[in-house]
Amino acid sequence: MKQTLWKQFLPLISVFFFWGFVGAGNSLLIPVFKKYFILSQFQAQLVEWAFYAAYFVGSLIFFFISLKTDILQIFGYKKTLAAGLSLSALGAFLFYPAAATANFWMFLFALFTVGLGFSVQQIVANPLAIKMGSPETGSHRLTLAGAINSLGTTIAPIILGVAIFGSTPKIDTKPDTSAKGILTEAYVELSKELQANKKELLSFNTSNEEIKESSIQRIETIQEKIGVELLEVKNGTTESSVLEKKQDEIKKEAAQIIYPKKFIVNKLSLVRTPFIILGISFLLVAIFLLYSRIENPEKVLVDKSLEKETFSIVKYPQLILGMIAIFVYVGTEVTIASNLPALLHTAEFGSILEQNIAPFISLYWGSLMIGRWNGSMNVFKTSPIVSAVLKCIVPIIAFSIIVFANLAGGKNISWQYLFPWITFFIIMSYIAGKKPGKTLLIFGISGVLMMLIGMFYPDKLMAQYFLIAGGLFCSVLWPAIFDLSIAGLGKHTGKASSFLIMMIIGGGLIPLIQGKICDLDAMYPEGIVGLSYTHFSYIVPALGFVYLAVFGFITPKILKTKGVYDVVS
Repeated sequence: MKQTLWKQFLPLISVFFFWGFVGAGNSLLIPVFKKYFILSQFQAQLVEWAFYAAYFVGSLIFFFISLKTDILQIFGYKKTLAAGLSLSALGAFLFYPAAATANFWMFLFALFTVGLGFSVQQIVANPLAIKMGSPETGSHRLTLAGAINSLGTTIAPIILGVAIFGSTPKIDTKPDTSAKGILTEAYVELSKELQANKKELLSFNTSNEEIKESSIQRIETIQEKIGVELLEVKNGTTESSVLEKKQDEIKKEAAQIIYPKKFIVNKLSLVRTPFIILGISFLLVAIFLLYSRIENPEKVLVDKSLEKETFSIVKYPQLILGMIAIFVYVGTEVTIASNLPALLHTAEFGSILEQNIAPFISLYWGSLMIGRWNGSMNVFKTSPIVSAVLKCIVPIIAFSIIVFANLAGGKNISWQYLFPWITFFIIMSYIAGKKPGKTLLIFGISGVLMMLIGMFYPDKLMAQYFLIAGGLFCSVLWPAIFDLSIAGLGKHTGKASSFLIMMIIGGGLIPLIQGKICDLDAMYPEGIVGLSYTHFSYIVPALGFVYLAVFGFITPKILKTKGVYDVVS
């Protein structure tokens, strides 16, 4: 069995870190943009759309060029990676003018440019990682790379949260989960935020004093309403369900405050700094890769009689199904996190404000890190006993990193609630073994269960952790899908890879669908099947997991009939 080329593989996986960092950072940008640009949840999800649509556009361009010439053979893998990183750096630098002008559409263009660079990197890095060693361990190398990706997704919300909101007070590890406690804390947090905004408005002059005065008056009016509602909560003279509806109304009123442009520019200036640093980092890594030991993989030798054979996607059902799977997988992974702030902002989930969302986002993306770190152990040659021990220890180490990262950022939540799901994940990973088809089937079914229980579990504090635990069961699906999709494509692997990367656009479209369902709360506050529409919207990732399980069940059977390789579901 061919050994993994570690000296080449380690520099390569640095780019996976950046993909994770920016992708998870979008989850935190969504509530910020929604708040200051006064957007609906559907409009706010355009952040994900802009970023992931770039993958589709970039991959489509790459595919059409590849019909005429082999870019990777002409320019080489390293130069192509460096070009992609440079393009992403340009997008990161565009955050400066976007923030300076408080222009939402310029922010979207900046994210689109970052994603365009990432699409080039993805097309190169994913098949290259698979080829840096034995084909049998290709998916496990991608899982190891995904583990580095997940490190970026875990720390991104914390770093961006501190950069944008500062070090906010820690969330109590044993919060008062009574209706009275949740309502009181939510009102106090909102009042503090409004008071801080009022103080800031009073501190500077603006060319439009009328908007400034209007903003201050609306803040004072809402603060008075909060005072009245706090008395109602204290006296307990009104039912909790009524008070929750009133709280949602007050929050919506606060969200509709139109602030002076200078105030918004001042707030958004905190967003640009981390992206400028990211842009510089992209350029430094591009230079590093150019001087790394990464070599172009050997060309696939094909029968000369087949040289004129044209690539037809319909000849490869595994690729067609895999394209749909990538679309659904990325959309499912992204939509759980990108709509999580809206869910936690509802009264039933505690009315958690933007500045306190970061640890929940970090925990979700960190749960993917737990799974990927666990899955990456398959790439190492160890005895069965050592492998079994590592699969128990590594998730705990990964979980400790999540907790440490959040504590270092001044964040703390009820971490212990994720332990049962980690144990369940370890058991499922043992059952799935190293077969990609079986992994997709078992983890897809597990993901469905997490979403459905999270939707209907009566205790909302526990319900949110079922939904967050969905990340655990997304964690190792990407390499399994990729491995099954390109199996048997030979010289067409590069073209197939570009088709698969195109389907990352699912990360932009599926969150829009879920966001649209969330917005139904405005028209139908009574909700559906006893849930708010924002809560019910998690039926979208549940359906996504259903398809992934089906894909994992049928694709290995298709491959076996084609004699590609022995994959047992």
